[in-house]
Amino acid sequence: MVTAERTADMLRPWLGSDFVACHPEVIRQAAMRLNAFGFNRDDLSRVQQDVDSMLFMAVRNATSGRMVLRMDTDDLIRVRVSDFSVMADELMYLLLEDLPRDQRTLDAIRAYSLRTSSLSSLKALYLLFPHAQTEEELHTLRRVIKTCHPHFRWRQWLNP
Repeated sequence: MVTAERTADMLRPWLGSDFVACHPEVIRQAAMRLNAFGFNRDDLSRVQQDVDSMLFMAVRNATSGRMVLRMDTDDLIRVRVSDFSVMADELMYLLLEDLPRDQRTLDAIRAYSLRTSSLSSLKALYLLFPHAQTEEELHTLRRVIKTCHPHFRWRQWLNP
């Protein structure tokens, strides 16, 4: 289960501790949307889009459209539209990590990774399903991750 605490931890660097602490309902709603995923009624891309939109609207409403938040460093930062898709993608890993490690999940993650530019899907294939990849596939995953995604998004879990 994706908890509100893990969701808050993932969003804090992006939205700042002040926003996360003052808007627990947003954190709970995001966690609830991730937990509501079901293979028979949902699509991973749809969940990501829903979380992206939810976060965007929450920040937009909380800032009266200014999109400026105070970070933990005390800097005021304007959150860009593109940041929300990255936040949603980061949260998607919490969902992918929580799914059963079976063939249906592997197939769904592979399909999702082919249709989107999701780093979380590649991370899940690399970290959660390494046994299902050949050495060549693992090498290709590493190369795609390193060349297509910023270093700060993968440096903590993928060796350079």
